[in-house]
Amino acid sequence: MSELRVFSMILQIVALLLIVIGFIALKKSTSMNEGISKHGKIINVGYSLAIISVLYMAYSAYLSIIGTGSILPLILSHGSLGIITLALGALFVTNRWSWKSKRYMRIELVLWLAVFLGGIYLYLVINNAI
Repeated sequence: MSELRVFSMILQIVALLLIVIGFIALKKSTSMNEGISKHGKIINVGYSLAIISVLYMAYSAYLSIIGTGSILPLILSHGSLGIITLALGALFVTNRWSWKSKRYMRIELVLWLAVFLGGIYLYLVINNAI
């Protein structure tokens, strides 16, 4: 299980790096259409990696609930915010949100960073590093 936990964390870190690269690609592009296209493709890959990593996280949370008979508030808050963030991300990635704008994308980015930092904290707690 610990190998899967490390692999999941690596996927999340790569997803974060891809998000940063996607924003850089958008800003450095000479044409807005070309920039948006590159940005979208890079972000889609990052989102896909995050989804793959969530499969392990959901399984791990399930095992924790089964093992203890309850769910820790930290896991519940991280998971709940994560579900909201992934649902909004899915709307962006699939282009199903007709009123998609920079404002809402920035809100999504802040949510994603909050979930990511919460996941880092949770990872450290689970591995007894804190």
